[in-house]
Amino acid sequence: MTTPRTLWKLTTLSLMLSAPAFAADDVEQAQEDRGFALGLRAGYGVPLGHAAGSDLGETPKMSEVFKSAIPLQVEAGYFFNSNVYLGAYFQYAPVLIAEDCDRDVSCSANQMRFGINASYHFRAGEKLMPWMGLGIGYEMLKLNVSSSEDGVEATIGTGVRGIEFAALQAGADYRINDTFSIGPYLSLAAGVYQSSTSSIEMKNVPIIGDVSESESESIDNKTVHAWLSGGVRMQLRF
Repeated sequence: MTTPRTLWKLTTLSLMLSAPAFAADDVEQAQEDRGFALGLRAGYGVPLGHAAGSDLGETPKMSEVFKSAIPLQVEAGYFFNSNVYLGAYFQYAPVLIAEDCDRDVSCSANQMRFGINASYHFRAGEKLMPWMGLGIGYEMLKLNVSSSEDGVEATIGTGVRGIEFAALQAGADYRINDTFSIGPYLSLAAGVYQSSTSSIEMKNVPIIGDVSESESESIDNKTVHAWLSGGVRMQLRF
């Protein structure tokens, strides 16, 4: 007759024998998930905060000048195991102006961001894998205003650029197969604009001809701003 003590010994022995097999499976799975990855994101973002301050008080909010952005991002990196990813990214975003331009005037804005990011993926190997990440980088935001009259074309540009010191990210990947995954993401990128740029280009000016000038200067009254965005990310693993 088998006693509870005998059952306990058999169970303990079974676990001890199977533990190396489980460990081997985990190591094998982690090694299989190593490799390069390419990603593509598309989303919608809104600005928060101010581009700069002033001695007389803060300047208008960014949302009073820019309505939203449509970020398109490409990224490439490496999975060191099933969970840990490190990579680089480049993002371009057409930016929508908060107010319509005057008649016979064309307005456009765009944003560029690039940097590095790291992420940790939970529940590795399962169909739905939540993840969290952190990135740092550099941001450039530019506004152009163009007009034409009596054959003279003029374009005035103004922009800001600076360090993006923290981009908090979270999302969930749904693995279609071992190679392709897709899922939602949410990002809050905070930074400080450190310098401003301005330029003017004029064509067909009588007597003078074409004129082009540009300059850059440091922003004295720096302040924190942010972009809150969300959308869909696709990723290919190799």
